[in-house]
Amino acid sequence: MYIPLDYYRILGIFPQVTDEQITQAYRDRSVQLPRREYSPAAIATRKQLLAQAYNILSKPEQKKAYDSQFLRETLSDESIIEEEPSKSRAEPLEESSSSDTIPGIDITPEQLVGVLLIFQELGEYELVLQFGQGYLDSLPKNVIKSDPTRPDIILTVALAFLELSRERWQHEQYEQAAVIGIKALTLLEQNSLFPSVQAEIHTELDKLRPYRILELLAESEDNEVPRNEGKQLLQKMLQERQGIDGRGNDRSGLNINDFLRFIQQIRTYLTAQEQQELFMAESQRPSAVAAYLAVYALIARGFAHKQPSLILEAQTILNGLGDRQDVSLEQAICSLLLGQTQTATLALEKCQDTQALSIIKENSQGSPDLLPGLCLYSESWLKTEVFSHCRDLITQKASLKEYFANQEVQSYLEQLSWESQEIAMNAQQEQEVSLAKTVSRSNQARVVQQRVPSVRSYYQQSQAVANGGGGVAALLPSAPISVDFRASRRRRDEKKRDRTEKTPQKHQSLPKSSTNIRPPQTTVVVPPSLELSSPPTPKLSRTPSRRRKQGKIALKPSPWLLGAAGLAILGLVGLSVQGIGQLTSPLSALEDGQYEVFVHQPLIDIPAADAQIILSSGLLTSEGAKQLIELWLSSKSDAFGERHEIESFNRILSDSLLSLWSDRAQKLKQTQTYWNYQHKVEIKYLKTSQNKPNQAIVEANVQEIAKSYKNGQLGRSYNDNLRVRYDLIREKDRWLIQDIQVVQ
Repeated sequence: MYIPLDYYRILGIFPQVTDEQITQAYRDRSVQLPRREYSPAAIATRKQLLAQAYNILSKPEQKKAYDSQFLRETLSDESIIEEEPSKSRAEPLEESSSSDTIPGIDITPEQLVGVLLIFQELGEYELVLQFGQGYLDSLPKNVIKSDPTRPDIILTVALAFLELSRERWQHEQYEQAAVIGIKALTLLEQNSLFPSVQAEIHTELDKLRPYRILELLAESEDNEVPRNEGKQLLQKMLQERQGIDGRGNDRSGLNINDFLRFIQQIRTYLTAQEQQELFMAESQRPSAVAAYLAVYALIARGFAHKQPSLILEAQTILNGLGDRQDVSLEQAICSLLLGQTQTATLALEKCQDTQALSIIKENSQGSPDLLPGLCLYSESWLKTEVFSHCRDLITQKASLKEYFANQEVQSYLEQLSWESQEIAMNAQQEQEVSLAKTVSRSNQARVVQQRVPSVRSYYQQSQAVANGGGGVAALLPSAPISVDFRASRRRRDEKKRDRTEKTPQKHQSLPKSSTNIRPPQTTVVVPPSLELSSPPTPKLSRTPSRRRKQGKIALKPSPWLLGAAGLAILGLVGLSVQGIGQLTSPLSALEDGQYEVFVHQPLIDIPAADAQIILSSGLLTSEGAKQLIELWLSSKSDAFGERHEIESFNRILSDSLLSLWSDRAQKLKQTQTYWNYQHKVEIKYLKTSQNKPNQAIVEANVQEIAKSYKNGQLGRSYNDNLRVRYDLIREKDRWLIQDIQVVQ
């Protein structure tokens, strides 16, 4: 068998070495032993090849003769490559078992395992697979099991697969790395050999699995096969971990906090519906984390597709979580989207998020309630905290006006309000009957009369909204009026009959699941920042509400809904412009409180990459990265500063960020607000790659001291120390920032 392996490569030296270097190389190679799994026969064969090479090269006359032959073969080989550049060096080997043009040696089949060991030590894994697999495939089935070299050859081929898998992993080709690693594992399992090596490969594949999931889920939604495979791998991990916040072992090396960051990263690769299905199923373990993430998915779909029934489902889950954690802010937003303004206000009173409350109060100045600020905050929250984590909604517009202008939303909320009223009235009546039975007949009328004001107040609230009142002010208690309880009941029954005649009977009740929730607010009030006079025609096809599956109700916008928005619009106009510009500081707007895991930044140790020489004309250097980050902070200071030099963003931001930050700067300019900054930057991490010289990832510690001024008056200020991740890209010999994320 002719093998393309010369004596110099066997010893790992160049032809120009001295005699002393040849002797030293032979000693070093003899001391180095392969893995302990190899048999003594394989180790002896390797040592025999080393001795053969040394005996030839250590004797001057034999070395001279070998060099003459080696040089002639090398020159002949180079001439063939120049004449036929399209052919690979492997092609002549396939045509003939011997070649006069390629330096090599003739070996016996028993020496093959020693040659494969040397190829492996030289990093020639493709040659290991070529000769090792070729030999195994050539053996007859009745001989293969009796061949004494078979286990060693199988081990060498499996280890070659493993090393190639690690190379693909290092080059961020995660799925290819897994496919090659599985080949190694399958080869050993089919032959029931080397359990310790099988366990090692299993460990590699388990650590690789999170990266595979991210790569597979990042595929286009039209490419269902790899995305489904990614979902299956994720389900397997969750099962082994016993849930998102479980304490099982999936052997990935991720602790609970790391896995939570991983789940947060996965959300950006899943649609809102995929997240709902995943997290709703996980919440049944039970899992509070999964339930909380399911709420976000339900709100995202409910708002984007105008399906308030999903928001009602999210509200139900939040009510169950409220006993264990503060979800008052999310409850307030759900209540707002369901038109339950009083419930939203009460939820805000329990909220412990001082930063959010400060923003809401600041944008509600001049209003008798917090609804204006809550409306503005909800739109910002939906865009930055909800839609940004759903791959199908990342560009979705968050407009409360369009949401409440939708006729299906109006019909659903009106139905929800009437059924809530009926629940409240039935409960009130039951209480009155129960109390009436416990008192004497002479006192019964007095007891009923004492309980009438709550019912009167209820009707008074509804009547105030119907007559054009809006916002929380319309729901404030006023002096009792003279209302006959039975007459009120008759009027309510008449209204209910009228509504029954206009609306098909099959739409008169909520799903059975709604009976388990806390009774919603009895009055639907449209937030005051919305104009409902001319509902726009929906441009996107929406999945009908689950409450409307059996038919469609064609209703005009409710007059009392329109009236509820009317008065409050006037109170919000003066606050809208001021509120948008001051929702949050420019840098602290990035602090979304979410964990982050990055596909190109491993959470666990993987085979280390070779150190790269960073050149000014090639890869980005640490000093260059620092200059870029300082240029970004300087540009932001100019754009958000007193002179509002918004065009300064053009010199550092790519198109993906330019419009976003330019809009923020423009809003500050419109509100006559500017910021003064002081910055300190320390580069903590720089990742570059020879394969992608035009891309880089930088993490830096950024200290930002900022003060805001409005009309020359000092406003807010802060002093933040943040760890920020910057994704950089080189376009036309210019480095630009294409993504900014706060790590911690």
